Amino acid sequence: MAGTEQPHAAAERAHAALADAIVSGALAPGALITEGEQSAVLGMGRTPVREAFLRLSSEGLLRLCPKKGAVVTGEDDAAIRQLLEARVMLESESVRAVADGPRRDAAGTQELARLLEDQQRAVDARDPLAFARADHAFHAAVAAASGNALTGAFYGQISPRLERLAHAVVRQGEGNLPRFLSDHRRLITFLDRGDAAAYAVLLRTHVGLGAPRPSGS
Repeated sequence: MAGTEQPHAAAERAHAALADAIVSGALAPGALITEGEQSAVLGMGRTPVREAFLRLSSEGLLRLCPKKGAVVTGEDDAAIRQLLEARVMLESESVRAVADGPRRDAAGTQELARLLEDQQRAVDARDPLAFARADHAFHAAVAAASGNALTGAFYGQISPRLERLAHAVVRQGEGNLPRFLSDHRRLITFLDRGDAAAYAVLLRTHVGLGAPRPSGS
């Protein structure tokens, strides 16, 4: 029951609901939201909503405006490029670490295979929202594959913004879903081979950064 919900659970629920609305685009960049308004929408007090606002601000999804509420942030071209460059760097280093390690983690391999199946079902169902969620989870799983806690922490800091970007890209080009899935299958092949260089090259083109420039250019 709502009346007996623990404070931490309420804050988690508020964060999840608001993050989902922002990431999916239901709350668009520039939208002003208030604690009172969201408390009414979510059916809870202001304290957990305030905690959710603070957390979303730390994740880069909200900009707090004292005595007014919070504004949903956006990403300009420079910020998007920085996010994607960071993704390529973190994922590629994770693949390299996996290649240099003693063996692949079976659970991690199964998780990536499951996420590819989720993406295939989303393509078959023409469900861009489900695909975007599985797409983001796929890349996050690769970044975590090395087991390096710091790599996972760094990726976690930009993860909400990357997830929002994934949703935006998918919404703008639903016809590209089969190509995205094909790219993911090829990325898994390079991961299995331990070919971090090939993984990085494909990932750059996959996210729209293009091939890396030759050294000295």
